[in-house]
Amino acid sequence: MVNSHPVSVHVGFVRETLSGLARLERDPAPFLERANIPPELLELPFARVSRTQFQTLVHLLMDELDDEMMGHLARPMRRGSFVFLCRASLFGALSLHVVLARWVKVQRLLTDEIQLSFRREGNVGWLRLTGPSGAGHDTLTFLPMVHFKSLHILASWLVGERIRLSGVAFSGPRPAHGDEYARLFPGEVCFGAPVSAMGIPVQYLERGVSQDVDNLNQFLRAAPGNLLWQYRSIDLLSDKVRVLLRDALPRHLDIVQAADALGFSQRTLHRKLISEGTNFQEIKDGLRRDIAIDCLDHSRLSIEEIAEQIGFSDAATFYRAFKTWTGVAPGMYRRRTLKT
Repeated sequence: MVNSHPVSVHVGFVRETLSGLARLERDPAPFLERANIPPELLELPFARVSRTQFQTLVHLLMDELDDEMMGHLARPMRRGSFVFLCRASLFGALSLHVVLARWVKVQRLLTDEIQLSFRREGNVGWLRLTGPSGAGHDTLTFLPMVHFKSLHILASWLVGERIRLSGVAFSGPRPAHGDEYARLFPGEVCFGAPVSAMGIPVQYLERGVSQDVDNLNQFLRAAPGNLLWQYRSIDLLSDKVRVLLRDALPRHLDIVQAADALGFSQRTLHRKLISEGTNFQEIKDGLRRDIAIDCLDHSRLSIEEIAEQIGFSDAATFYRAFKTWTGVAPGMYRRRTLKT
């Protein structure tokens, strides 16, 4: 039985998360060992870890350092900062605009190393982030990602749907795993911008919030410990395609069958997926890759059984595909994980 919602995380995010330890002169090895992440994976350009491994690493760093920025700032943002920001921003707020405006003001009480601003310009409300001074390349992309993703998750939860953004810009250079950043945010993503910014269309800002402080606890159980958690909704066609393919496994669906099941022509489905920044084969490969990683980490299924479960005709074909996806063979991936 496969995990119904498997997600894997590019090792580039692991490297960025750990980069705060260098400033503190802390050894990352004990954290990797406790998160069951083989250190060798960090050297492989396409390697991935399971969501469980990544989430465990983030929680370990936050708890051990007592810092929700995990060493990326000179002064830590203590555990509980995110909860405080959520509660202070949400209390009595009537619209998303009010929540975000309050968030910016309250964050100034917690840190002056980064400056967050919020301003409506035409039909878009722009959140802009600058600092910290002297930050390295990793921090110039990672810190804005953490802030923008947390705010995007919160805002989507408050209005009851996954917000489609006007755009997200990072002042840092495009990392090797830049395509993964684009998958985090439903909107155009660019790097090397004058300032890091995230744009929210005004129609979302004017909406009343559908949540309140009393039901905040359930949301807080998912964030900020899992920085790559997505607010799940049914508005993205790519999500529907992924669910359709997952539910069909081990049976193989091609794009014609998927389009028919969703009530589209093949051409229309392809066009709509392209507009969401993906395509049918990418969704299919991502689903099978994530299920495979989850099975290798959390099951005793053989390589042949995993290949069969995710719809491969034979283990050799799965072997080649997995190595293309992650840079390492499935058996080697499992052995490295088990060694830790």
